[in-house]
Amino acid sequence: MSETSADDSSSEQQQSVALGVRDLIERTFLVGVGAAALTKERVQGLVEEFVHRGQLTGDEGREMVDHLVARSKTEAQSALKKADSSLHGAYRDMGLATRRELDDVDFRLRQLEHRIRLLEAAADGNPPPSESAQSDS
Repeated sequence: MSETSADDSSSEQQQSVALGVRDLIERTFLVGVGAAALTKERVQGLVEEFVHRGQLTGDEGREMVDHLVARSKTEAQSALKKADSSLHGAYRDMGLATRRELDDVDFRLRQLEHRIRLLEAAADGNPPPSESAQSDS
């Protein structure tokens, strides 16, 4: 097997593992969100029962449900952040680069290519492109 084929195979395997990890995290998150929604329905049912029995006023019941819903949203956001952090950690562990890192490498590569063109032009005795553009004006 050639080196390029081995690199492609390794890259495909890393992408497959990364997608599997992401799928697992997404499923776990969705189960959590489903449980939170079910809990909200149960809380509303219990609160309505307490209101019906006279143990809570309607305003107290609504306030309690709103508080619990807000808390549930906060916990869901926290779980999402933790999952995202775990996913990035898994990517790092597999040796995968982030989009930002790839963009940085691409930018640096373009800078180097430009510098090489300037050095080659200077070695050939030609003025760099920016100087010739300035002398034409």
